[in-house]
Amino acid sequence: MPQVWPYFLSSASRAALKNNHPVPVQSCWNGAVAFKAEPFYASPPLRFRGVSDSLARYHLEGSECCLIHADYHRNDSEGVWLNPNVRVGYNPAAYKSVNPQYGGVWPTWREKVKGVWQNRLSRWFVWLRRWSEKLQVKWRVRAWEAENEGNHEEALHCLINEMQVLVENGWQHV
Repeated sequence: MPQVWPYFLSSASRAALKNNHPVPVQSCWNGAVAFKAEPFYASPPLRFRGVSDSLARYHLEGSECCLIHADYHRNDSEGVWLNPNVRVGYNPAAYKSVNPQYGGVWPTWREKVKGVWQNRLSRWFVWLRRWSEKLQVKWRVRAWEAENEGNHEEALHCLINEMQVLVENGWQHV
């Protein structure tokens, strides 16, 4: 995904962001999230989960932030929406880049032009890599399902071709 405004590969998400409307996304954990409580009290209850350890042996990982949204069954009028007016950053530089000082406008027209073209070029030049990664994930999940009869994973969009291991100072991708 491009790391500059308008960020999203989905045309619907890009259009919503450009118009400062709620942005449809597959999952979001950007500061806060709200769910209806009923599914968490249903039988069986909705639970946060990770991918099966046996699936992780196929070099696949999935975030609970995505999996909970994939498991939360909604009707057509519900969904996951990002509020484009909530802009946070994981470090001061990232925060400052989306929250200009002294009431400035973000993004500036220069950032918009630059971002639109970077996003467009990214979509053009990395489509093959994205497609091949999705295909690799699908093949690995199907092999896992065949080897582990009865196991099934619906949330393929949450899985990435990557393994994470715990190291002394956090996580490392292998």
